[in-house]
Amino acid sequence: MYMVGIMTIRWWFFREWMMAQPPQNPNRSKPLIRLKPIPRAPHLCAIFTDAAWNPLTGNAGFGWIVDDLVSPSQYAANATFVSSPLMAETLAVLKAITFAQSRGMASILILSDSQVLINTINRRELLLEIYGPLCDIYHLLLSFMSYVFKFIPRSENSRADSVAKQALWAMQN
Repeated sequence: MYMVGIMTIRWWFFREWMMAQPPQNPNRSKPLIRLKPIPRAPHLCAIFTDAAWNPLTGNAGFGWIVDDLVSPSQYAANATFVSSPLMAETLAVLKAITFAQSRGMASILILSDSQVLINTINRRELLLEIYGPLCDIYHLLLSFMSYVFKFIPRSENSRADSVAKQALWAMQN
């Protein structure tokens, strides 16, 4: 009975994640430049984050793009036994923040297409599903002079999405 409940919850999160994916249109080319720049203070280092999750294996790939106004750079990581898409997105943000702290960044702007996660962090809430990584995020934020979390549409996060999907793909091959 308990296993059926977990599988139902996983399936529900997977279905929700799949419904949020943009339709595939092979004839439409992706723009090479950002059409509308994301306004930000010049002292903030922008970090775009995303995650890719496989509900069958529980594997997840994470991608983050550090856009420091000089030259963007991309980074990736992965993990096993990830319970849901929301957990994957939370872990991606945690990886990006840990990276920023290790590089000595003082002020960061975290951009993610996970509206639930960004709203949760901005409200300083604790969700049971992502409790552990959220506590880690809140603790790490104490080491920054300033930080901002901003939701962006999926269409403006395609670079981080691509890096996350590549990290997941590399893990499964």
